[in-house]
Amino acid sequence: MPRTPEASAAVRDATRARIRRAAVLLMAEQGYHATTLRQVAARAGVADGLPSRYFGSKDGLLIDVANGWRTRTRAALAVQQDGDPAVTLRLLVRSALLGLDTSPEEIDEGRAVSALLADPQARVVLREAGADIDSADLLRALDDALVAIGSLDPEGDRLLLMAGIRGGLVLAAEDRDFPLRRLEDALLDRIRTGTTQPSAQSLEERPQ
Repeated sequence: MPRTPEASAAVRDATRARIRRAAVLLMAEQGYHATTLRQVAARAGVADGLPSRYFGSKDGLLIDVANGWRTRTRAALAVQQDGDPAVTLRLLVRSALLGLDTSPEEIDEGRAVSALLADPQARVVLREAGADIDSADLLRALDDALVAIGSLDPEGDRLLLMAGIRGGLVLAAEDRDFPLRRLEDALLDRIRTGTTQPSAQSLEERPQ
């Protein structure tokens, strides 16, 4: 019995998702440059030609992954009801470090996506594809959240967050036990402690 159009579309979507997940995990493990579409197909358990059929090329697959990350992050921001800037800030940092995890499987994949998007060779591809321009609204959301929580140096705090995130992802690529969740807390704590100037009295009360 032939499939209905709906059933065929569901199969295609499931195959795309399987290829995308296989690519993300494989590229995070061995690097973007070292990964081939043939390896991706083998990891996904599909025919060799399917990754290029669905995504065009390895670069196209990477760009699809980046677009998906931005879409999920925007959707999470959109459903944030109270507009609490501290919540927005944590969401953006969490998304960049670990993805927006809701299950153990998605935690692994989110971590792999974050590592992949920080891969220097992948970054070249994404920059050439205009990823930085496409992410401009998320960077504005980050800047707005920093201003709203009272950052005394929003530009400096943004640089601190971006450097901490990028450095953490590099370390996590070398050591899967690197505590990205602890890094998230440490970065946000550092930003929060910089939102108010210590009083002269509090400085005098600090232990010498």
